[in-house]
Parts: sequence; C-alpha cells; structure tokens
Amino acid sequence: MLVLLLVGVYVFTQWRGSAATPPKQLPVLVLQSPSGQWLDYQPRSGEVTLINFWSPDCPPCVAEIPVLNGLQKWLGGAHFTVLGVAVAGNAPIVVAQAKSRYGIIYPVYVDSSGGVSRLLGGVTLTPTSLLVNGQGRIVGRYVGAISLPVILWHLLRMQL
Repeated sequence: MLVLLLVGVYVFTQWRGSAATPPKQLPVLVLQSPSGQWLDYQPRSGEVTLINFWSPDCPPCVAEIPVLNGLQKWLGGAHFTVLGVAVAGNAPIVVAQAKSRYGIIYPVYVDSSGGVSRLLGGVTLTPTSLLVNGQGRIVGRYVGAISLPVILWHLLRMQL
C-alpha cells in the first residue's frame, strides 16, 4: 500500500499543468516531415496520442527516446501512437539525421515556425509531452524527460 502511495505522489508531482494552458481539444497540427513535406495531423478517432516536443541536441530528450520507442513498439497501432515534434530551430535534415542516429521508430515531424508549440500552450522547454485521449482532448502535460512508470500510470488511468 505504501508503494502505491509513493508511486501516486511521484506521478502527481511529475505530470502537471503549465502556466500556458493548452487548448482542451487538439486542433489540426500543421507539421513538416524531415523530408520537407507538409502534413495536417489529427489523431484518428479512438487513438490515444503522446505528442513529444524535443530537440536532437537536448540530452534529456535523447535519453527518453528508448522509452518512447518502447511505447510505440508495445502499444503502437490503431489505438496509440507516439508523435515526435522537433521544436523550431531544428532544420529538417538535422531531425532526419537524429531519427536515424537514435533509431527512432515513431513518426517525427518538425515545428519549423514554432506555430504548433504556441498553439498547444506555449511549449518552451524540451522535452515536453502532451497526452491526447481517444476523443482528441488534451488530458495531460509533462515537462521533463518522461519515464515509463509515469506514462504507464496515465495510460492505465485512461484504460488503454
């Protein structure tokens, strides 16, 4: 019982809101692929999405890639996806090289203008992750390198 309480306290202190509140409903996101193509992204109905804002030169961002890869490998499919969004200031070619170098298996895009970061509540620190439920609502925001226990706790609460 004590272990569950400690895990709960840890999770509560790690997964929190931010000063800039993201919209409750995820809008269509205009993203650029590392190959330079533009995409209007919106999760499929019923799909839970973990949007991870990162930068290839951010050590905590790189450190959490194995966790994100594991989530995509184990849970990815019709009902869950990890979506990597490289923050403004990262050239698409640099993001493509980082995706290859770090073996990233989830979709990765570039927020070239910073518009997506602003639209989703002013993401200013990397890594920052947003959890979007199957109805397209943003239900969580995490600032800092995400850990497997934290994200699994929230996914279990959503009954994924």
